[in-house]
Amino acid sequence: MLATATPSAVADRWFALSAAAAALSAVASAAGLLAPSIYARETPLWAAQGAGQDAVTLLAAAAILAAAWYARRGGIAATLVWLGLTLYLAYSYVLYAFFVHFNALFLVYVAVLGLSAYATAGAAADVARRNWHGRFAAAKGERALAGLMIVAAIAFAGLWLSEIVPALAAGGPPPSARDAGLIVNPVHVLDLGLVIPAMLASGALLWRRRTIGFLAALPLAAFMVTMGVAIVGMAMAMSVRGLGSPAAAAPMAALSAVTALLATRVLRSIRASAEAAVELL
Repeated sequence: MLATATPSAVADRWFALSAAAAALSAVASAAGLLAPSIYARETPLWAAQGAGQDAVTLLAAAAILAAAWYARRGGIAATLVWLGLTLYLAYSYVLYAFFVHFNALFLVYVAVLGLSAYATAGAAADVARRNWHGRFAAAKGERALAGLMIVAAIAFAGLWLSEIVPALAAGGPPPSARDAGLIVNPVHVLDLGLVIPAMLASGALLWRRRTIGFLAALPLAAFMVTMGVAIVGMAMAMSVRGLGSPAAAAPMAALSAVTALLATRVLRSIRASAEAAVELL
């Protein structure tokens, strides 16, 4: 007989938290784009980057709600994408909550950070407890994605260290921190401390076709794509304000597009194999 939708791997409470985080992030992003007072105390560079990311976060908020709807119906691919999008909110709102001057949206920033962080952690725990035996056996294209993640992680580590090491030798802050009016570049901290090691580890596990590799790498790929689009948005906003060239967005746009294509291939193969396994009972 035909099977009905499979149960979700994630409890409804985590979807509810992510939906609340997405709604509040949409409010904060709209305010950042429409109210000049929000970034009035930031340097021109940091204000432009904030506005560029706000535009992308509005789209990400809608994507989170759509992915959550499909994930609640038991979609494996949608669940992994939703996790990556929620992780994007948690990462982004570390920056807003800690590195944007105190303003009228401060409590919104804190709420989005808390809601998205708990949603990501709780959902990841639920997914880890689920029995995924055999679900990824027919996956295709995982090694191409794994290789890209490892190469991208090494490239970003080299890029950040190429700015940090000379600054350490000179005894001053990196140029990116100074230009943004910050004491450190928070992206350096988050990427070198958390994101890059996670990309390396999940990429290596995905290359070996370990279940945990699929569960970790695919949400990270969704995060990479969303963050990449946000960086493109920042570059475009800076260009509009005369702070840079739009050509600077090209490498990140290319990386996001390739990551999306490779991740989509893996996700489609996983979804197809899962649907085939439950189509007839």
